[in-house]
Amino acid sequence: MSAARPKAAVPANPKAAARQGFTVIDACPNDPLSVKCCIQASCKDGSGQCLDKSRVSCAGGAFKPDLCPGGNNVQCCQKTAAAPVTPAPKPVDPFVAYLQRLHELATRYGGDRPANQLVMEWLRHEEYNDFQWKALIGGVDDDFIAAVEKAGAFHLGACMNGVFLKGPADGTGINRGDVAGWGGDWITFYGEWRRDSNDEPAGGKYVRDHMANIKDDTSFKLRDLIEGADCYNIGMRLRANPRLSIADEVERVLASGYKSRMKNFVEGRFKTPSGAQAVAKTMLLPGDDLLVNAGWTRLIQQKGGFIMKLPLYLSDEEMDDLTKAFADRLFDLVRQEGAA
Repeated sequence: MSAARPKAAVPANPKAAARQGFTVIDACPNDPLSVKCCIQASCKDGSGQCLDKSRVSCAGGAFKPDLCPGGNNVQCCQKTAAAPVTPAPKPVDPFVAYLQRLHELATRYGGDRPANQLVMEWLRHEEYNDFQWKALIGGVDDDFIAAVEKAGAFHLGACMNGVFLKGPADGTGINRGDVAGWGGDWITFYGEWRRDSNDEPAGGKYVRDHMANIKDDTSFKLRDLIEGADCYNIGMRLRANPRLSIADEVERVLASGYKSRMKNFVEGRFKTPSGAQAVAKTMLLPGDDLLVNAGWTRLIQQKGGFIMKLPLYLSDEEMDDLTKAFADRLFDLVRQEGAA
């Protein structure tokens, strides 16, 4: 009795066999000529699969000789590595990258101020570092400023810096952090109303027609309110968690956080429509902070002139009409945002 011989497995589909390896004739001498040996082998250097190039193509790659057993028709099919897909840059990427670079510089710089604060100071240093700003929220670190080059986004930096340092005021009060952001815009907007009051005497209507309006060129445009909302939201998050990076927070807001920026700002700072009205009124009246009072007068007179009606001389009806319109506008924007 002859010994049993192992037989090569032959796929039922010859084309499938060719895609898996290559065939060798006369490798099975004791079998009929119709029996051929199908060999599946990797290339000598492990870079691909040995295939019969006369029968199949090397899809997604190229044949390379001298790496496989058999005739010249058997060559190594080496697949070409797919090029990595680079995502298209987002519009916010350059600014975020810039903030990341600033944050790295601030971290290496050290000193007694947090890195996030140094970045904010850099962003505000050219336009928001005069004697009034120094008195309001302090001066910048001049040595750090000297270590980096010129850039933009100064108001955002000043506003974030104010919120980061001062946080929110208690109840319906206001503080220097508010004045550095939305509050300063609101005070200036009041001056513009008084400037235009001969033609537009009703404060509430003036707010509805001009505040946070994308088409108006007032001191409280929609862009200004958006910036005020962003700086409040970012400043508060950084204040609550020093481990966060200002660059990551700006990227988060610009990439996805914008979808709820108004809700987070309005409900975080003012809580309710009545709260927003009360805080808006407080912002327009003199308080205990003499520095804020001096800035309050300057901002109003800057737009309204020296001879005009100051907020403390408004009647109760005029003040309620004005500040209710302010609160209504804010919460209307929150509703619009939620419906988008």
